[in-house]
Amino acid sequence: MAGLPPVFPLWHVRWRAIYQGGVYMLMAGAFLFTLTASTDKISDRINPEAPHTLDGMDFMNHSELWDGQVMDLSQDYRAIRWMQDYIEGSPVIVEANCTEYRWCTRFTIYTGLPGVVGWNWHQRQQRGVFAPQVQRRVDEVGAFYTTADIQAALAFLRKYDVKYIVVGQLERNIYPVLEGMPDGLSKFPAFEGQYWRVVYQDGATTIYEVVE
Repeated sequence: MAGLPPVFPLWHVRWRAIYQGGVYMLMAGAFLFTLTASTDKISDRINPEAPHTLDGMDFMNHSELWDGQVMDLSQDYRAIRWMQDYIEGSPVIVEANCTEYRWCTRFTIYTGLPGVVGWNWHQRQQRGVFAPQVQRRVDEVGAFYTTADIQAALAFLRKYDVKYIVVGQLERNIYPVLEGMPDGLSKFPAFEGQYWRVVYQDGATTIYEVVE
């Protein structure tokens, strides 16, 4: 009410000091986090020898990554640049999906194009009761790459309206051919020109465009 003195000056001196001290500690902690987190982030580099640049993708040109096998990330750099330069609109792409903070989902991250599913746990956190649908998508992406059943693969493409398929070093590492099991990745070159066509090729990295 108007005319009443503010509450804070009426606090007992001891409680006021404790409260103020706590606020100062919180502010100091927030400031220290900014300093320590920034230095940790700067030092957390795939390749410490990569040049310092404003291009957030340039590190790929100077880096290799181990994920089952050594991957030359410059291949992904060039393929992602191709997508950025030549793909129009927002067509759906499909690429390998794996545990968070690995190299999976790199094309959707760096192009902004929609993928079938993003990082599993992050997506499930954001969708509450619909979280099981996220896991189903993750499972379906894995099944798409590993199945030798062409009809099942085509059904997946139709279900998610996929326009571009990424088959790169990561996909070959995440979905390797297991002894006694059919080679699911072989369906891509086998049916090239019939259900999809190669629109980009660089070393072990191929991008297919789904034929309408």
